[in-house]
Amino acid sequence: MEGLDPKLINKLKDKIQKELVQRERETLEFWLAEIQKIYQKKHTSLEELKSELKLYIEKMKNRLEIIKTKGY
Repeated sequence: MEGLDPKLINKLKDKIQKELVQRERETLEFWLAEIQKIYQKKHTSLEELKSELKLYIEKMKNRLEIIKTKGY
């Protein structure tokens, strides 16, 4: 990386790191909210709870597959 300003490189690294942390925070907040919704519901049976958890597991798997397919 000869010829590139070290200050600029560090600034870009910091910016990228902040963006990654921000995206991770947003992702965790989203899934935490989804899990809290499940937790707060009054499930009448264990099967009902398991069914709802399975639905969210499938959503997460689908999203991961989309991300993997697009190469992100």
